[in-house]
Amino acid sequence: MTNKTSKKRAEDILIDDDLLSHPKGLLAIPEVDEAELLFANNIRKALKIQRKRIDEREQNELQDRLNRSIRQHQERRRIGQISSIAAILLIALAVVSLVETNRSEFLRFASNFSVDPQAGQTKLILEKGNDLKITDKEASIKYSSITNSIEVNSIQQNTKTTLAAEMNLHTLLVPFGKRTKITLSDSSIVWVNSGSKLVYPSRFDDDKREVYLEGAAIFDISHRADQPFYVYTDDLDVRVLGTMFAISAYPDDETVNTILERGKVELKYKGTRLIGYEKDIIAPGTKASYSPEDGTMNHSQVNTRNYTSWKDGYVFLEKKTLGYIVKKIARYYNVEIHVEDEQLASETFSGLLDLRNNANQILEIISEVINIDVENDHDRIIIKRKQKQ
Repeated sequence: MTNKTSKKRAEDILIDDDLLSHPKGLLAIPEVDEAELLFANNIRKALKIQRKRIDEREQNELQDRLNRSIRQHQERRRIGQISSIAAILLIALAVVSLVETNRSEFLRFASNFSVDPQAGQTKLILEKGNDLKITDKEASIKYSSITNSIEVNSIQQNTKTTLAAEMNLHTLLVPFGKRTKITLSDSSIVWVNSGSKLVYPSRFDDDKREVYLEGAAIFDISHRADQPFYVYTDDLDVRVLGTMFAISAYPDDETVNTILERGKVELKYKGTRLIGYEKDIIAPGTKASYSPEDGTMNHSQVNTRNYTSWKDGYVFLEKKTLGYIVKKIARYYNVEIHVEDEQLASETFSGLLDLRNNANQILEIISEVINIDVENDHDRIIIKRKQKQ
């Protein structure tokens, strides 16, 4: 009698790490059915779209519940009480529901406010709906735990505000064309770049310091061994004890980038596994690029000043494409820039750009190296390939 190989069902594929990580691919395994594999992949994609951040205890609980549900389903299937498709979909819905329910209150609050990239003013939202509006291009905000107050300093305004006695979450919204340096209550310094949002507590009372970032910022964190510092983004967590690093997590970028200048940070992210998170530690001089689309993390050695020099008023570029540079300039100066030639956008430029210049002056400097013409069309800048004389 010939032994017939038992085919793997979708639920078997989903919980078997050896199958998911097979070096030759799942279809190379005789017992994997192509239709079941397609069904399992569809479930994994649906879960990845809906994924939310949960802690390790909740991850373990979720894994146990998933395994129990699958085992119960497999037993029921043997006696013909429920269909495979219905059971797996119910499990998927249960996973999404549990993850959403356990989302931290901190991240839930962070989602309440969105930055308007085209807004004319930087906005600091304090407790009870109190807002401080900053009209200058650059500003400095400093929290004092001694006086329980906040100072805002810029060219046009200098204000001091007394804070509430209890700890509250504050939100800083920085539109395109603006930048803000903020000193938190623990003396950590954050340079918040254009088109960014930072959510943080008025003081750090808990056993860990937590902030949320959307956009780009540079962090210089004060060392507190018993109170680690966490930076959350929608797709990546950074844990640090005391160090200097930069994060770029704009919603319209394909990757979330972490650049470490000094110290050591631990990254936590949703990788390629269905359940749980992966962790990664990077060393100084490393750029870690995480792709939320496919869950991959890539490392490269970089010159960190290429990613942090903007806080000092200049940008240092090494073989960056015109397309990359234009995107940065558009955010920094809050202007619309259009490159007419796609091939032109792939040409590279290296040099030092002084951000005290305006967008047109920056592009004119670049035009001395790359053969481009810079034209102004109302509120838009158009870049064309320079015609031969």
